[in-house]
Amino acid sequence: MELLTPIDIVIDSREHSKHREFYDEFRRRGLRVAVQSLPAGDFLLLAREGRKPLLIERKTVNDLLNSIRDNRVWEQSKLLREAADRDGYQPFIVLEGWLGVVEKYRQWRIQSVLRVIDTIILDYGIPVINTPNKRATIEWIAAKAKSLGRTGEKRVYRLRVEKKPMTIHERILYVAEGLVGPTLARKLLQHFRTLKAIANASIVELMRVEGIGEKRATEIYAIFNTPWKPVDR
Repeated sequence: MELLTPIDIVIDSREHSKHREFYDEFRRRGLRVAVQSLPAGDFLLLAREGRKPLLIERKTVNDLLNSIRDNRVWEQSKLLREAADRDGYQPFIVLEGWLGVVEKYRQWRIQSVLRVIDTIILDYGIPVINTPNKRATIEWIAAKAKSLGRTGEKRVYRLRVEKKPMTIHERILYVAEGLVGPTLARKLLQHFRTLKAIANASIVELMRVEGIGEKRATEIYAIFNTPWKPVDR
């Protein structure tokens, strides 16, 4: 796919499907935005001649902790670095949220997480910036996009259209989100760990998850325990 007019920001299609407010907020700030499947990262900030476009991966603190726990963080960093090098972009990670959650709610050692971050910065050459919340992330990305030049100055790019394959963990989350939406999906998976455990849970067990009431628990139970039959059209 060739972008026929200059673009300020390209949002990865999967990120857009989960967080449509980014598109709306960037447009409200007068930026020209496109949605496209990116080979890596969540946002591509295009630049005028002589400046490097930025390929940005957005991670919440919980996303980072989950990727450290299952050792995905290094493969993700490698993919971001390789994609940026291949296309001449500057890779960047926005880490969103309060790092204090590491010790207060997750009982992790903060120094262990900081060591991971400094490895990403020093060994992979990927800068990391910490923002307090999604609103601050939007403000920073919008300001950064504007700092890379006026829209009309930016070069036209031919972007790859091949779909970035979903990892097994992303596919698991995708299935869970189809049941209860993105917020409760993460809570279900954090509690039960696997889709199989969710499918085998009773209504009472499902209700032990924060935010899952009797009505929602009954719906989830019915999805996994009701025989399917075709609908006549």
